[in-house]
Amino acid sequence: MLLHNWGMRRTVLIVPDLLSPDGAESPLRQKLPSLSLLTELGNLSKVAAVPRLETPEVLYLGLSPSEGQMRQGPLTVSALGADPPDRSTHFHLSLMSFVDGEGRQVELQIPPDDLRKIMEVVPKLNTRSLTVVAGEGVDHGLVWEGLGDLGTTPARDLHGKPIRAHLPEGDADTHLRRLIDDSINLLSELELNERRTDQDLPPLNLLWPWGHGTRKPMPNLALRRGERATVESNSMRLAGLTRLTGYVHGDRQAFGRGINTRLAPLAERLLKNEVSIVVIDALQDLRAKGLEEELHWFMRELDQALLKPLVEETLKDPSRLTVIAPGSTTGLAASLQSPSNLANSMPFDERSLEERTLSTRDLPQLVLDAITP
Repeated sequence: MLLHNWGMRRTVLIVPDLLSPDGAESPLRQKLPSLSLLTELGNLSKVAAVPRLETPEVLYLGLSPSEGQMRQGPLTVSALGADPPDRSTHFHLSLMSFVDGEGRQVELQIPPDDLRKIMEVVPKLNTRSLTVVAGEGVDHGLVWEGLGDLGTTPARDLHGKPIRAHLPEGDADTHLRRLIDDSINLLSELELNERRTDQDLPPLNLLWPWGHGTRKPMPNLALRRGERATVESNSMRLAGLTRLTGYVHGDRQAFGRGINTRLAPLAERLLKNEVSIVVIDALQDLRAKGLEEELHWFMRELDQALLKPLVEETLKDPSRLTVIAPGSTTGLAASLQSPSNLANSMPFDERSLEERTLSTRDLPQLVLDAITP
Protein backbone atom coordinates (compact mmCIF):
# COMPACT_ATOMS: atom_id res chain seq x y z
CA MET A 1 0.00 0.00 0.00
CA LEU A 2 1.37 3.44 -0.97
CA LEU A 3 1.29 6.05 1.74
CA HIS A 4 0.33 9.65 1.03
CA ASN A 5 3.01 12.22 0.22
CA TRP A 6 1.79 15.50 1.68
CA GLY A 7 4.78 17.55 0.52
CA MET A 8 5.30 19.46 3.79
CA ARG A 9 7.96 18.58 6.33
CA ARG A 10 6.63 18.29 9.87
CA THR A 11 8.99 17.94 12.83
CA VAL A 12 8.11 17.60 16.51
CA LEU A 13 10.76 18.03 19.21
CA ILE A 14 9.63 16.77 22.63
CA VAL A 15 11.89 17.81 25.52
CA PRO A 16 10.48 16.48 28.83
CA ASP A 17 11.01 18.53 32.01
CA LEU A 18 12.63 21.42 30.16
CA LEU A 19 10.82 23.94 32.35
CA SER A 20 12.39 24.54 35.75
CA PRO A 21 10.55 23.97 39.03
CA ASP A 22 9.81 26.96 41.26
CA GLY A 23 12.95 28.68 42.45
CA ALA A 24 15.36 26.86 40.12
CA GLU A 25 17.46 28.81 37.64
CA SER A 26 15.94 28.30 34.21
CA PRO A 27 18.06 27.34 31.18
CA LEU A 28 15.39 29.11 29.08
CA ARG A 29 16.22 32.58 30.46
CA GLN A 30 19.63 32.66 28.75
CA LYS A 31 20.22 33.86 25.19
CA LEU A 32 18.59 31.30 22.87
CA PRO A 33 18.10 33.09 19.53
CA SER A 34 16.63 30.14 17.60
CA LEU A 35 14.04 29.25 20.23
CA SER A 36 13.19 32.95 20.60
CA LEU A 37 12.64 33.32 16.86
CA LEU A 38 10.49 30.19 16.70
CA THR A 39 8.37 31.48 19.59
CA GLU A 40 8.08 35.01 18.22
CA LEU A 41 6.83 33.83 14.83
CA GLY A 42 4.85 30.82 16.06
CA ASN A 43 1.89 29.85 18.19
CA LEU A 44 2.46 29.41 21.91
CA SER A 45 0.30 27.25 24.18
CA LYS A 46 0.42 25.47 27.51
CA VAL A 47 0.71 21.70 27.84
CA ALA A 48 -1.48 19.89 30.36
CA ALA A 49 0.36 17.95 33.05
CA VAL A 50 1.36 14.47 31.89
CA PRO A 51 -0.48 11.80 33.93
CA ARG A 52 1.37 8.97 35.67
CA LEU A 53 1.26 6.03 33.26
CA GLU A 54 2.90 2.63 32.85
CA THR A 55 3.87 3.66 29.32
CA PRO A 56 3.88 7.47 29.02
CA GLU A 57 5.68 7.08 25.68
CA VAL A 58 2.32 6.49 23.96
CA LEU A 59 1.61 10.21 24.39
CA TYR A 60 4.72 11.06 22.36
CA LEU A 61 3.18 9.22 19.40
CA GLY A 62 -0.11 11.08 19.69
CA LEU A 63 -1.97 8.16 21.27
CA SER A 64 -4.44 8.42 24.14
CA PRO A 65 -3.37 7.37 27.67
CA SER A 66 -5.59 4.28 27.41
CA GLU A 67 -3.70 2.85 24.44
CA GLY A 68 -0.59 0.67 24.52
CA GLN A 69 0.03 0.47 28.26
CA MET A 70 2.70 -2.24 28.56
CA ARG A 71 5.43 -3.34 30.93
CA GLN A 72 9.14 -3.01 30.17
CA GLY A 73 9.54 -6.60 28.95
CA PRO A 74 7.23 -6.46 25.91
CA LEU A 75 8.73 -3.12 24.87
CA THR A 76 12.27 -4.48 25.11
CA VAL A 77 11.48 -7.63 23.12
CA SER A 78 9.79 -5.54 20.45
CA ALA A 79 12.72 -3.10 20.28
CA LEU A 80 15.05 -6.06 19.68
CA GLY A 81 12.99 -7.08 16.65
CA ALA A 82 11.49 -10.29 18.06
CA ASP A 83 7.90 -11.43 17.48
CA PRO A 84 7.26 -14.36 19.89
CA PRO A 85 4.04 -16.41 19.98
CA ASP A 86 0.93 -14.54 21.11
CA ARG A 87 0.51 -16.57 24.30
CA SER A 88 3.89 -15.68 25.78
CA THR A 89 5.32 -13.51 28.55
CA HIS A 90 8.19 -11.13 27.82
CA PHE A 91 10.92 -9.93 30.19
CA HIS A 92 13.65 -7.37 30.16
CA LEU A 93 16.86 -9.33 30.83
CA SER A 94 19.58 -7.25 32.48
CA LEU A 95 23.23 -8.20 32.38
CA MET A 96 24.50 -7.60 35.90
CA SER A 97 27.26 -8.53 38.32
CA PHE A 98 26.96 -11.21 41.01
CA VAL A 99 29.42 -10.67 43.88
CA ASP A 100 29.19 -12.03 47.43
CA GLY A 101 25.59 -13.10 46.91
CA GLU A 102 24.47 -9.64 45.77
CA GLY A 103 23.29 -8.37 42.43
CA ARG A 104 24.91 -5.18 41.17
CA GLN A 105 24.26 -3.04 38.14
CA VAL A 106 27.21 -2.42 35.83
CA GLU A 107 28.20 0.25 33.31
CA LEU A 108 25.90 0.69 30.34
CA GLN A 109 28.72 0.43 27.81
CA ILE A 110 30.11 -3.09 27.69
CA PRO A 111 33.31 -3.60 25.62
CA PRO A 112 32.08 -5.04 22.30
CA ASP A 113 34.44 -8.00 22.42
CA ASP A 114 33.32 -8.92 25.94
CA LEU A 115 29.67 -8.66 24.95
CA ARG A 116 30.26 -10.82 21.87
CA LYS A 117 31.86 -13.55 23.98
CA ILE A 118 28.98 -13.46 26.45
CA MET A 119 26.31 -13.67 23.77
CA GLU A 120 28.10 -16.59 22.11
CA VAL A 121 27.44 -18.77 25.16
CA VAL A 122 24.06 -17.36 26.26
CA PRO A 123 22.05 -19.62 23.88
CA LYS A 124 23.05 -22.49 26.18
CA LEU A 125 20.53 -21.05 28.65
CA ASN A 126 17.61 -21.53 26.27
CA THR A 127 15.10 -24.24 27.16
CA ARG A 128 11.91 -25.59 25.64
CA SER A 129 9.95 -22.71 27.19
CA LEU A 130 12.54 -19.94 27.72
CA THR A 131 14.39 -18.10 24.95
CA VAL A 132 16.92 -15.31 25.38
CA VAL A 133 16.64 -12.45 22.87
CA ALA A 134 20.09 -10.95 22.31
CA GLY A 135 20.21 -7.17 22.72
CA GLU A 136 22.89 -4.59 23.32
CA GLY A 137 25.08 -3.64 26.24
CA VAL A 138 23.36 -4.61 29.48
CA ASP A 139 19.89 -4.72 27.91
CA HIS A 140 18.46 -7.97 26.53
CA GLY A 141 15.14 -9.78 26.37
CA LEU A 142 13.66 -13.08 27.50
CA VAL A 143 10.53 -14.89 26.32
CA TRP A 144 8.61 -17.45 28.34
CA GLU A 145 6.17 -19.32 26.13
CA GLY A 146 3.48 -19.35 28.76
CA LEU A 147 1.17 -17.12 30.79
CA GLY A 148 0.67 -16.81 34.51
CA ASP A 149 0.99 -14.72 37.66
CA LEU A 150 4.55 -13.68 38.48
CA GLY A 151 6.44 -11.36 40.74
CA THR A 152 9.86 -10.00 39.68
CA THR A 153 12.23 -7.34 41.02
CA PRO A 154 13.55 -4.58 38.71
CA ALA A 155 17.31 -4.60 38.21
CA ARG A 156 17.67 -1.14 39.77
CA ASP A 157 15.93 -2.37 42.95
CA LEU A 158 18.21 -5.40 43.18
CA HIS A 159 21.41 -3.34 43.17
CA GLY A 160 23.45 -4.06 46.29
CA LYS A 161 20.96 -6.59 47.67
CA PRO A 162 21.07 -10.38 48.07
CA ILE A 163 19.49 -12.03 45.07
CA ARG A 164 18.09 -14.94 47.09
CA ALA A 165 15.64 -12.56 48.76
CA HIS A 166 14.45 -11.18 45.41
CA LEU A 167 14.13 -14.21 43.15
CA PRO A 168 11.07 -14.47 40.86
CA GLU A 169 7.94 -15.87 42.47
CA GLY A 170 4.80 -17.45 41.04
CA ASP A 171 4.17 -19.36 37.84
CA ALA A 172 7.36 -20.36 36.01
CA ASP A 173 9.51 -19.29 38.97
CA THR A 174 11.32 -22.65 38.89
CA HIS A 175 12.35 -22.08 35.27
CA LEU A 176 13.37 -18.48 35.90
CA ARG A 177 15.37 -19.28 39.02
CA ARG A 178 17.19 -22.01 37.16
CA LEU A 179 18.03 -19.58 34.37
CA ILE A 180 19.44 -17.13 36.92
CA ASP A 181 21.58 -19.81 38.61
CA ASP A 182 22.73 -21.22 35.28
CA SER A 183 23.69 -17.74 34.04
CA ILE A 184 25.91 -17.25 37.09
CA ASN A 185 27.59 -20.63 36.61
CA LEU A 186 28.00 -20.22 32.85
CA LEU A 187 29.23 -16.63 32.74
CA SER A 188 31.48 -16.80 35.83
CA GLU A 189 33.63 -19.38 34.04
CA LEU A 190 34.40 -17.08 31.10
CA GLU A 191 37.99 -15.88 30.83
CA LEU A 192 36.80 -12.31 30.42
CA ASN A 193 35.38 -12.35 33.94
CA GLU A 194 38.61 -13.67 35.40
CA ARG A 195 40.39 -10.78 33.64
CA ARG A 196 37.82 -8.24 34.87
CA THR A 197 38.21 -9.50 38.44
CA ASP A 198 42.01 -9.16 38.17
CA GLN A 199 41.47 -5.56 36.97
CA ASP A 200 39.14 -4.80 39.90
CA LEU A 201 36.20 -4.56 37.52
CA PRO A 202 32.82 -6.14 38.39
CA PRO A 203 32.27 -9.46 36.62
CA LEU A 204 29.52 -9.73 34.01
CA ASN A 205 28.07 -12.93 35.37
CA LEU A 206 24.34 -12.54 36.04
CA LEU A 207 21.29 -12.33 33.79
CA TRP A 208 18.29 -10.97 35.69
CA PRO A 209 14.71 -11.14 34.30
CA TRP A 210 12.22 -8.43 35.29
CA GLY A 211 9.50 -6.15 33.89
CA HIS A 212 7.43 -9.14 32.74
CA GLY A 213 4.30 -8.61 30.70
CA THR A 214 2.43 -9.52 27.54
CA ARG A 215 2.35 -7.68 24.24
CA LYS A 216 -0.84 -5.66 23.78
CA PRO A 217 -2.56 -4.97 20.44
CA MET A 218 -1.52 -1.62 19.00
CA PRO A 219 -3.03 0.48 16.21
CA ASN A 220 -1.04 0.66 13.00
CA LEU A 221 -0.46 4.41 12.98
CA ALA A 222 1.08 4.39 9.51
CA LEU A 223 -2.18 3.04 8.11
CA ARG A 224 -4.42 5.08 10.42
CA ARG A 225 -2.75 8.37 9.53
CA GLY A 226 -1.83 7.59 5.93
CA GLU A 227 1.93 8.07 6.27
CA ARG A 228 4.84 6.72 8.25
CA ALA A 229 6.63 8.89 10.79
CA THR A 230 10.25 8.47 11.83
CA VAL A 231 10.83 8.53 15.58
CA GLU A 232 14.23 9.54 16.99
CA SER A 233 15.32 8.94 20.59
CA ASN A 234 17.76 6.93 22.70
CA SER A 235 14.92 5.07 24.43
CA MET A 236 14.60 1.30 24.03
CA ARG A 237 11.05 1.57 25.37
CA LEU A 238 10.04 4.10 22.74
CA ALA A 239 11.81 2.09 20.04
CA GLY A 240 9.77 -0.98 20.97
CA LEU A 241 6.51 0.95 21.03
CA THR A 242 7.31 2.65 17.73
CA ARG A 243 7.84 -0.70 16.01
CA LEU A 244 4.48 -2.00 17.26
CA THR A 245 2.65 1.01 15.77
CA GLY A 246 4.09 0.68 12.27
CA TYR A 247 6.33 3.74 12.59
CA VAL A 248 10.10 3.60 12.13
CA HIS A 249 12.58 4.30 14.92
CA GLY A 250 16.00 5.68 14.07
CA ASP A 251 19.36 4.27 15.16
CA ARG A 252 19.59 4.82 18.92
CA GLN A 253 23.38 4.55 18.85
CA ALA A 254 23.58 7.31 16.23
CA PHE A 255 21.27 9.45 18.38
CA GLY A 256 23.68 9.46 21.31
CA ARG A 257 22.92 9.63 25.01
CA GLY A 258 22.58 12.41 27.56
CA ILE A 259 24.98 15.29 27.14
CA ASN A 260 26.53 13.39 24.23
CA THR A 261 23.33 13.50 22.15
CA ARG A 262 24.51 14.09 18.57
CA LEU A 263 22.50 17.19 17.73
CA ALA A 264 24.07 18.33 14.45
CA PRO A 265 23.78 14.94 12.68
CA LEU A 266 20.24 14.67 14.08
CA ALA A 267 19.32 17.99 12.45
CA GLU A 268 20.65 16.73 9.10
CA ARG A 269 18.51 13.60 9.32
CA LEU A 270 15.38 15.53 10.31
CA LEU A 271 15.68 17.86 7.33
CA LYS A 272 15.53 14.80 5.06
CA ASN A 273 12.43 13.31 6.70
CA GLU A 274 8.87 14.30 5.92
CA VAL A 275 7.42 13.49 9.36
CA SER A 276 9.61 13.19 12.46
CA ILE A 277 8.94 12.86 16.19
CA VAL A 278 12.02 13.44 18.34
CA VAL A 279 12.29 12.88 22.10
CA ILE A 280 15.33 14.42 23.80
CA ASP A 281 15.67 13.41 27.46
CA ALA A 282 19.16 14.82 28.11
CA LEU A 283 17.86 17.88 29.97
CA GLN A 284 15.58 15.68 32.07
CA ASP A 285 18.57 13.51 33.05
CA LEU A 286 20.83 16.48 33.79
CA ARG A 287 18.17 18.09 35.95
CA ALA A 288 17.63 14.85 37.89
CA LYS A 289 21.38 14.70 38.59
CA GLY A 290 21.54 18.34 39.67
CA LEU A 291 24.02 19.26 36.91
CA GLU A 292 22.89 22.85 36.42
CA GLU A 293 25.94 24.12 34.54
CA GLU A 294 25.79 21.22 32.09
CA LEU A 295 22.04 21.71 31.71
CA HIS A 296 22.48 25.34 30.64
CA TRP A 297 25.32 24.40 28.28
CA PHE A 298 23.30 21.66 26.62
CA MET A 299 20.34 23.99 26.08
CA ARG A 300 22.62 26.43 24.25
CA GLU A 301 23.95 23.57 22.14
CA LEU A 302 20.42 22.39 21.36
CA ASP A 303 19.48 25.92 20.28
CA GLN A 304 22.51 26.32 18.02
CA ALA A 305 23.10 22.85 16.59
CA LEU A 306 19.53 21.56 16.30
CA LEU A 307 16.98 24.36 16.42
CA LYS A 308 18.88 26.86 14.28
CA PRO A 309 19.00 24.77 11.07
CA LEU A 310 15.43 23.56 11.61
CA VAL A 311 14.05 27.07 12.13
CA GLU A 312 15.97 28.44 9.15
CA GLU A 313 14.65 25.73 6.83
CA THR A 314 11.13 26.10 8.20
CA LEU A 315 11.14 29.77 7.22
CA LYS A 316 12.35 28.90 3.71
CA ASP A 317 10.20 25.92 2.74
CA PRO A 318 6.59 24.82 3.41
CA SER A 319 7.07 23.08 6.74
CA ARG A 320 6.06 23.00 10.39
CA LEU A 321 8.32 22.85 13.43
CA THR A 322 6.89 22.22 16.90
CA VAL A 323 8.72 22.22 20.23
CA ILE A 324 6.90 20.66 23.19
CA ALA A 325 8.16 20.79 26.78
CA PRO A 326 5.85 18.52 28.82
CA GLY A 327 6.18 17.59 32.46
CA SER A 328 4.35 16.42 35.56
CA THR A 329 3.06 19.99 35.90
CA THR A 330 1.99 22.43 33.20
CA GLY A 331 4.37 22.70 30.24
CA LEU A 332 4.76 24.82 27.12
CA ALA A 333 4.61 24.26 23.37
CA ALA A 334 5.46 26.46 20.39
CA SER A 335 4.68 25.71 16.76
CA LEU A 336 6.03 27.54 13.71
CA GLN A 337 4.62 26.99 10.24
CA SER A 338 5.78 28.77 7.13
CA PRO A 339 4.79 31.23 5.90
CA SER A 340 4.23 33.03 9.21
CA ASN A 341 2.75 36.45 9.84
CA LEU A 342 2.56 36.05 13.61
CA ALA A 343 4.23 38.31 16.15
CA ASN A 344 3.99 36.62 19.53
CA SER A 345 5.42 38.63 22.44
CA MET A 346 5.29 35.95 25.15
CA PRO A 347 8.54 34.09 25.86
CA PHE A 348 9.12 30.34 25.82
CA ASP A 349 9.92 30.08 29.51
CA GLU A 350 8.26 29.74 32.90
CA ARG A 351 6.85 33.30 32.87
CA SER A 352 4.32 32.35 30.19
CA LEU A 353 2.76 29.75 32.46
CA GLU A 354 1.05 32.63 34.27
CA GLU A 355 -0.57 33.94 31.07
CA ARG A 356 -4.30 33.27 31.30
CA THR A 357 -4.79 34.01 27.61
CA LEU A 358 -2.81 30.94 26.58
CA SER A 359 -4.85 27.83 25.91
CA THR A 360 -3.93 24.55 27.61
CA ARG A 361 -3.80 21.42 25.46
CA ASP A 362 -3.09 17.75 26.02
CA LEU A 363 0.24 16.35 24.85
CA PRO A 364 -1.14 13.71 22.45
CA GLN A 365 -3.39 16.27 20.73
CA LEU A 366 -0.46 18.64 20.32
CA VAL A 367 1.57 15.88 18.70
CA LEU A 368 -1.30 14.96 16.38
CA ASP A 369 -1.81 18.58 15.32
CA ALA A 370 1.92 18.96 14.74
CA ILE A 371 2.22 15.99 12.38
CA THR A 372 -1.14 16.34 10.59
CA PRO A 373 -0.77 18.12 7.24
